[in-house]
Amino acid sequence: MKHSKRLMIMPALILALAGAVMISSCGNYSTEEIAVNSKDGVQFSATGLGQAIQQSKKENKPIFLLAFAGYCPACKKMKKSIFPDKETGSLFNKGFINAQVDIESEEGQKIVKEYDIEGTPTLLFLTPDGQVLNKASGYHSKEELIALAREVIFDGKPVIN
Repeated sequence: MKHSKRLMIMPALILALAGAVMISSCGNYSTEEIAVNSKDGVQFSATGLGQAIQQSKKENKPIFLLAFAGYCPACKKMKKSIFPDKETGSLFNKGFINAQVDIESEEGQKIVKEYDIEGTPTLLFLTPDGQVLNKASGYHSKEELIALAREVIFDGKPVIN
């Protein structure tokens, strides 16, 4: 009898543990989103590439487009530790129209094909017409990301041919 009680308890424990893991995973995702949109960090103001292009033409600024995937550890690390940084935010918010797209979304799939994206994160720096000024893939430290941005802007002004 004792053995059968243990067998009945095991599925309940497994279900409870699985539920706790799912709830904690959801909590981590929302924390990352809050970090990305911190008040001092990079403000991803454009909701997609189309809107970014419109804003870019209006403000005569290049576009910074982050192509990410929800399952990507390097993307999560950059969202949590690089994009919320005040110095990074100041440079990117002043010099770029910032947008991000999940490569698994419908728009993301189009961007993957159009810009030949092979991995995540991919960091695209684009003209107001959507032409590539600079492109890099993989995790980048704060210093590396700032160096990429400085190749596209000089003294806060876009270098657009």
